Amino acid sequence: MKLALVGYGYWGPNIAKNLKASNKVEFVGICELNAERLARAKSVYENSIVYTDDYRDFLKDPSVDAIVVATPTKASFTIVMDALDAGKHVFVEKPIAVSEANAIAIKKKADENKRIVHCDHIMLYHPVIRYVKTMMDQGELGDLLYVDISRINLGPLHKDVNALLDLAVHDIAVIDYLSGGEDIKRLEAMGHTCFGQQEALTYLTIQYESFIAHIKSSWISPVKERKTVIAGTKKMVVFDDVKSEKLTVYDRGFDPQMTEEYGSYEYHVRSGDIYIPHIPQEDALRNSIEHFVDCVKEQKESLSGPVSSIRVMKVLDMALEKLKES
Repeated sequence: MKLALVGYGYWGPNIAKNLKASNKVEFVGICELNAERLARAKSVYENSIVYTDDYRDFLKDPSVDAIVVATPTKASFTIVMDALDAGKHVFVEKPIAVSEANAIAIKKKADENKRIVHCDHIMLYHPVIRYVKTMMDQGELGDLLYVDISRINLGPLHKDVNALLDLAVHDIAVIDYLSGGEDIKRLEAMGHTCFGQQEALTYLTIQYESFIAHIKSSWISPVKERKTVIAGTKKMVVFDDVKSEKLTVYDRGFDPQMTEEYGSYEYHVRSGDIYIPHIPQEDALRNSIEHFVDCVKEQKESLSGPVSSIRVMKVLDMALEKLKES
C-alpha cells in the first residue's frame, strides 16, 4: 500500500520514520511548503522517495493509495477533503478538525467516497492503554469511578491551537475509548493565556454518566509529567508514561461490611497487592499507522475513525466554549 506524507514539520519526521520502517507500507513521497524542511527530508531519504511543495501532485497520482496529513490543524481540513474527493484514504493527525461540524463533514465525505479516514489519536495504540482496556473489558477494575490525568511540560508553544487541543485531546480520546463512548452530563473548563494568543494552561473537568474525569494540560510546567490515574470499584491503576515501568496496579479500594447496629453497612478500606505487570514495548505511532493500513485493506472503520473522533470533537467544542466564558 503506497502512502505519501503531507507536512514535515513538528511531527512529520516521526511519521516519515515509521512509514519507512513499516513492512506494511510503501512510503513514496513527502510534500512540504517550507524549503528548508523539504531539504532536510531530502537529506534523510535522498532518492528513495519523491518530493513536492504541492500536495495535489499526490492526489493526481493514481498509484498513491493514501495521504498522511501532518499539517497544522487549521490547514488539514482542506487537504483531507481534497484527498477524499480524489479517492484517497486519509490518515490525519489529531485533532481530526478544528470543530465538530468539520469532523462531521469529513465523515460525510468519507462515506460518500467509500474511503477510510483514521485520526492519529496515538494513545489508543499505546500498549499500556490497550492493556488497561482489556482489564476493564474483563471486569478486573470493576465499575469506573474516576479518571485523573496530568499532561504537562515546558513547551512547545503552538500558534494554531491551545493546550486543550494539543494535549487534552489525547486524554479525551483515551477516556472515550476506555468508557466505550459514554455520554457526558456536564463539563467545566478554565484556561490561562500568558504567552501568545492561545491558552498555555487548561483545566478540564467532565461529568460522564457514571464517572468523573479531570484533565490538566500545560505547556508552562517546569517538569514533564504524563500521569493517568484510573480508579475502579475493584482495582485502581496508575499509568506513568515518563517512567520505564509504566503501569502500576493497585488491588485497593473499599469493601462494604454489615454492622450489628441497625443492620447498616460501613465501607472499610481494602489494601491488597500492588504489582507491575509486564507489558511488551511497542511503538504506538507504528501501531496507529499499521492499524490504518489494516482498516483500508479490510474496509473496516478505524478505532479512531470519524465516529469516535466526532465524539472527541464534541467534548472539545464544549470545552472551548467554556474557555471563552472563563
